[in-house]
Amino acid sequence: MGRSRSLLWRYYLFRVTNTSGFFLPVAMIILQHKGFGLGFIGLAYGVYAFAKILLEVPTGYVGDWLGRRSSLAVGSAVRVLVLGSYPFVDTAAVYLGVHVLWAVGRSFRSGTQDAWLYELLQARFDEGEFARIESRGSLAKLVVDAATAMGAGVLYTVEPALPFVATAAIAAVGIPILYAFPSIDRLRTESDDASLDSDRDVLTVGDALDMLRIQLRRPQVRWFVLFASLFYSLFVVTRLYEQPALDTIGIPVTGFGVLYAGFKIFSAGMASTVGWLQDRLGTKGVMLSLIPIYGLAYASIALSPLLVVPVLFLNRGLNTIVRPVRNQYLNDRVADVGRATVLSGASMALAVIGGSARLAAGWATELLGPVGFLPWAGVTLATAAGILWLFASPVRHPDVSEGGSSASATMAE
Repeated sequence: MGRSRSLLWRYYLFRVTNTSGFFLPVAMIILQHKGFGLGFIGLAYGVYAFAKILLEVPTGYVGDWLGRRSSLAVGSAVRVLVLGSYPFVDTAAVYLGVHVLWAVGRSFRSGTQDAWLYELLQARFDEGEFARIESRGSLAKLVVDAATAMGAGVLYTVEPALPFVATAAIAAVGIPILYAFPSIDRLRTESDDASLDSDRDVLTVGDALDMLRIQLRRPQVRWFVLFASLFYSLFVVTRLYEQPALDTIGIPVTGFGVLYAGFKIFSAGMASTVGWLQDRLGTKGVMLSLIPIYGLAYASIALSPLLVVPVLFLNRGLNTIVRPVRNQYLNDRVADVGRATVLSGASMALAVIGGSARLAAGWATELLGPVGFLPWAGVTLATAAGILWLFASPVRHPDVSEGGSSASATMAE
């Protein structure tokens, strides 16, 4: 039991090495100080978003083929390279290339990290604890994010490169931590549960794409991903315009670092409630509650622009809760072979809809402003989610699909 628990502590430590607290509060400031305008900043982050969309399935496939640890190690190594070089780049073209490389590293982790944890729990613990353990990992990272965000401004004042170099150094520590874990196959061999010795055939590219196509045809996966993508869109659009919104209501830029630390602390508190909420509400209760919570919260901004601040906190906290619940639902409905591919495909679907929402939001904010836009966005997407819930039942039992056929039969197709 002691050895098993040490695996969890190592997992939490690895999650901490993915902290973004040092550089996030100054990520756009450094570009502005280098003379790049807001238009270029939007372009750079747009390039990142769409590169990530294109890379999700290929890197998910590589994660299934290369192995979970190696794929995560590649992601960490790319993160070290990107953040270590970011403050020293001076040309627009190179910055765009760095953002593409950044998307490569992030895509190597997006589906693979969740697949790795799920299989680790299968082999040594209980995969039903995925949401609880994943949320604790998020909690640990958020606490470190908050602590480092408080120091971001100080480091940047001393030397603009310091927040980025410090983050790169922390990310580098994650690579040896990964290789301190035994392989999943070894853990399965050591396990007393013979049922874990399942078929571990490696997928071809064609198999991976077929697997993704089959999974997204299943109503219990397709409608759930669409439902989740509506709230994910609201989350990413709100984050995109949160700084302009804060500036509009009079919060000085010097206070952003402290506010970002507050975001992380609040999200950490929300992460600690995931297991409790899932035990009492279940996946269906958690997802259904998003409709009235988001709709009413965003509508309140129309009453007073100052309410944008608590709504921004709420947006961060709810995303922290939803992510492990969402991934638990999807993990429970796919097989071990191809898990990272399917999860990366789901991430890609979320990113496509979220990216489209960003484009629409850019036009809408020109008309309504960053604060006036938020009530319309929240009420519209919450209403769309409510209609989808009524007509498509996006959260379904893992063993039953539309028409009464079993999920296992669908997987065997």
